[in-house]
Amino acid sequence: MGSEQPYRVWWDEAVGVSRTEWAAGSVCGLAEAQGATAAAEALGRGSVPVLVDMRRMSKIDRQAREHFTKSPGVTAVALLVGSAVSKMIANFIIGMQRMPIPIRMFTDESEALAWLDAQRD
Repeated sequence: MGSEQPYRVWWDEAVGVSRTEWAAGSVCGLAEAQGATAAAEALGRGSVPVLVDMRRMSKIDRQAREHFTKSPGVTAVALLVGSAVSKMIANFIIGMQRMPIPIRMFTDESEALAWLDAQRD
């Protein structure tokens, strides 16, 4: 993760997914959400499955959640959680019911990746 951003976005060639990893204690506001989305789009892979590792995230605000529900270039989202806080955040995102794509919460990374693979056409 860059020292200037609370997230790291990269293409995982081995499994064919875009990954976003949030730093420990990170807070995601609208600016961070927009930055993470822009970084994912800059990968130039088109519409792809996304694994979001939010196990160590501490907060996401409403504007950021709204932004993520409108993100283009995503075919499915697996939210990787661990703590009670990250599970609560994931439930807020999933509960918005506005994402036109499959979205699911996982505690196991390999299960999340298998699910993302199963979402491919």
